[in-house]
Amino acid sequence: MIHQELIGRTVIGKTARRFNVKFNVYYAFLVLLNFAGFFLAMYDAKGLVILFFTIGFSMVIRLMLTQREEQRLTNELLEELVEQNVPLRPAK
Repeated sequence: MIHQELIGRTVIGKTARRFNVKFNVYYAFLVLLNFAGFFLAMYDAKGLVILFFTIGFSMVIRLMLTQREEQRLTNELLEELVEQNVPLRPAK
């Protein structure tokens, strides 16, 4: 993935790799969105509603990314099983 390699060269990417934290474009967008919602909430009390929406949106996106990663790992394991021609049930 080209974008991941570009982010890996930045200071944020190097720091994330050092602390073993996953960081990509989606996470950068969500962090900026939450900071914007936080600063809006600091400026005006009506910004609290927007802050709650941004936090909720971040949680939904995070869940979707986690599910996609788990599905990718499951597909890799299934491909290994198919390539090895291992029967799914033991022979009787």
